[in-house]
Amino acid sequence: MLQEKALSKTNPPAIEASPEIYNQLAGFLSQNVQTHRHLDWFSSLDWIGHHPYLVEFNDDQIGAALCAAPENADAAWIRLYSVCKGCDVSAPWGRLLPQALKALQKQGVRQLATLAIRPWFKSLVKDSGFVNRQNIVVMEWQGTFPKEKTLNNEIIIRPMHLDDLAAVEVIDHEAFPPLWQNSFAALNKAYGQTGISTVAVKDGEIVGYQISTTMTIYGHLARLAVSPAHQHQGIAYMLVLEVLRQFERLGFWRITVNTQSDNHYSAKLYQKLNFKRTGEEIKVFEMDI
Repeated sequence: MLQEKALSKTNPPAIEASPEIYNQLAGFLSQNVQTHRHLDWFSSLDWIGHHPYLVEFNDDQIGAALCAAPENADAAWIRLYSVCKGCDVSAPWGRLLPQALKALQKQGVRQLATLAIRPWFKSLVKDSGFVNRQNIVVMEWQGTFPKEKTLNNEIIIRPMHLDDLAAVEVIDHEAFPPLWQNSFAALNKAYGQTGISTVAVKDGEIVGYQISTTMTIYGHLARLAVSPAHQHQGIAYMLVLEVLRQFERLGFWRITVNTQSDNHYSAKLYQKLNFKRTGEEIKVFEMDI
């Protein structure tokens, strides 16, 4: 873990982002700054009021910001790290990360993770004690349906409704470890942004769901989960097959999905549905705190 560094007189302790500096922070983030942003449903400004979200000033101007607000009680992601144009990226990181780690420890969070999309940010996290334990791999479907197979006639696939989200959250938390779980707020945000979202129902109970987004003529399967008690019954297959059919009816011919490199069950499912790996990967770095 990083050792906390002494702060110089020219770099006073960072403050927590608050609504009072919303406009100033929005202006800073809209400039040509060096920025890492997490890939989730929220904008960087949505996390104001969640801790830790640290903002460092140079005189009266924002010089750097780091947000590592947790999604749940156990795990957090680095959601934002941004430094002013032309500034050294490593010095503010060395000051802000120890403060963020201390805040997360006080909350009882045990794991901090980040995606490494940009080379400069990848270097920072590697030098800070983060470990690359898995990657996110991208797979793509280009319009070829699998051969017909017998589907589970006990399962009904229907559109997701707003009042389904409580049940969807339970399934999400049962199906994923803490690092990959979505909060109710995240699922609600996702639901509001989706192109196609559906649930799988068995005997009147929601047992699985998928959330997909649309981008011009492309689609993206953003989230898929089945209750562990109902896995290996063809439910995930049916959810994906149905959304592919809907995308085809809409004229979408390219559909992507991301999955963890160590999630072999998920990869096998997508391969059965004729998804192919694109070769694109995003490294995931983690730190136990």
